[in-house]
Amino acid sequence: DNVNLAARLEGLTKFYGVSIIISEAVFNNLVDANQYQIRFLDRVQVKGRNHPIKIYEVMDGETESLLNLKRQVQSNFSQGVLHYQQQEFTMAKEYFQKVLTVNPSDRVAEIYLERVNNFLSEGTPTNWQGVTIWNQK
Repeated sequence: DNVNLAARLEGLTKFYGVSIIISEAVFNNLVDANQYQIRFLDRVQVKGRNHPIKIYEVMDGETESLLNLKRQVQSNFSQGVLHYQQQEFTMAKEYFQKVLTVNPSDRVAEIYLERVNNFLSEGTPTNWQGVTIWNQK
């Protein structure tokens, strides 16, 4: 089961445009998470799992310039995710736009902005709980 989850997470790195993704279980088992540059990415339910998990990006492997950009926008990114999860999509949009103004190559912020724009124009599904469903292997 853990091997399958690891394979699913590895597959998500390409979609999210990040180098390293870890699960909530790995994040919670880090002895000192503060010694790493980590940001929350998303809540996902991957194929073969019945419950969603939180996933995180480990940014330590990034180039210094990219890491600095991600650090610069960390607060705006976190606020955007918070508003997204609370279905406050107009506020979320503002924060993700701020992220992309500073770091236009932030694929995760682009993904969230696309989702937010979709929800603002199409509405939110009644059963939406802020979880991204991944049926691909």
